[in-house]
Amino acid sequence: MALDSATKTPPEAITVSGAGSSEVQGTYHRSSGQEYCGAPIYEHLDRPADLRITREPHINPKTGATKHGWLLGLHKQPLYGSRTESLVVPEGGWRCFQGREPVPNIVLYEKHADAMFAIADGSQTACDEAGRRQDWDTVCTISTSGIDALKRCGDATSDEFISHAAALLARRAVAYSQQAHHRQALRDAIAALELDQSLSPARAIVLDAARQLLGCDEHIAQQFLDTVGFTTILDPGAPLVLRCVDRWIDEVVRRYKDSGQNAAFELPKASHLAADRYLDGVDDATRDDFIRRYMPDTVKESDGSAVIVDELECISLMQSWEQILSSEEFQRQRVELWDRQGLSYPARLHETRQMVANS
Repeated sequence: MALDSATKTPPEAITVSGAGSSEVQGTYHRSSGQEYCGAPIYEHLDRPADLRITREPHINPKTGATKHGWLLGLHKQPLYGSRTESLVVPEGGWRCFQGREPVPNIVLYEKHADAMFAIADGSQTACDEAGRRQDWDTVCTISTSGIDALKRCGDATSDEFISHAAALLARRAVAYSQQAHHRQALRDAIAALELDQSLSPARAIVLDAARQLLGCDEHIAQQFLDTVGFTTILDPGAPLVLRCVDRWIDEVVRRYKDSGQNAAFELPKASHLAADRYLDGVDDATRDDFIRRYMPDTVKESDGSAVIVDELECISLMQSWEQILSSEEFQRQRVELWDRQGLSYPARLHETRQMVANS
């Protein structure tokens, strides 16, 4: 929930918007174990080393008296500030220092998850506005932004998380469907229904996308739909990491084609791998480097690019990753990283990705 700045409880998260210097905008998270001038330090989720909100002292050169205020700074240069003795970041009273007009709008959140839910809620509204304009690229971009925020909330089981995640996945599925990106539409619609079976638009998209992807009739598409929505396809520990859904769809397509498009073909069970979580969001270059270094026999060289031959080879590769990432040495490093104090979420995520790449 959003807090009133009159509260004496320091918020876990702060959102900054509407500033003339747009680079300061975004979400700031209370840094673990770090304080200055008796108050928490807040770091930007995406740029923790560059953007901070801190309480700072100021000594009057004439009287020697020490006053305090809050500064929003970029590279330790003050862009905006607010004079106050409060130990809590103020929502009002901000003025420009080196930043451009207008001053930022500041909203405080008691819990980090509350800020992420607020972002997701705003994303849903913006998606609906773009959808009414039939601006499907914007719907995809905004819904993805909201989904990324939910990945950061640290709460994947609450009703609020589930409702926001299902709604954003369903909106992105609609956008992909309108653009005839049937595979992505099917993936997102399946994920949405795994979280909330009541989403009728998502059910319609599964039926249509399955027919398009499999080249099947309505009866087989309905058979496909009947297996969805029982929380067996999504990874319950990371429901917004969708590689398991992609993998399941690939296996369904392969089995259907191998059966000679027989309606009695056997649907596969979904596989959930820890590697999916560790490598979620890793760029293709890092992923390819990881494959080349540790599983060179699983790829075939073609014009200098590593290529996975088929769906079964992809599954085999992921299982190899699972073996490496479940090793005693990797788990020891993971625990050591988890126990390190003073790391913000993005810094911890960056260190995790580096640990995966260098294992």
